[in-house]
Amino acid sequence: MPSVDDCMKIVEELYNNGTPVKEIAKRCGNSMSTVYKALERLEAMGRVRRRKGRYRRHRRLTPEEIEEIKRLYMEGRTIYEIAKMLDRPESTVYYTLKRLGLKQ
Repeated sequence: MPSVDDCMKIVEELYNNGTPVKEIAKRCGNSMSTVYKALERLEAMGRVRRRKGRYRRHRRLTPEEIEEIKRLYMEGRTIYEIAKMLDRPESTVYYTLKRLGLKQ
């Protein structure tokens, strides 16, 4: 497996062309963590600018949202419907109902 130094040039070129890190790792013959280390070095040298993730930060449920989840579930709404209505992941709704003892 090539070292971080060996694949820096490849990483720089592919990353600047918009290639995903997973694909860069495959082409380089390295792990994703090695590619990320190379990117950290390249960023420190000013040769690449890291892309920002697409993921939103997790917001805590407010007490009002928890009550709304409970009310909607008791009315017969599905977890999917509740999640859509509150713009929350289905897993958040499910685990909230589980904590409330309404789901097993």
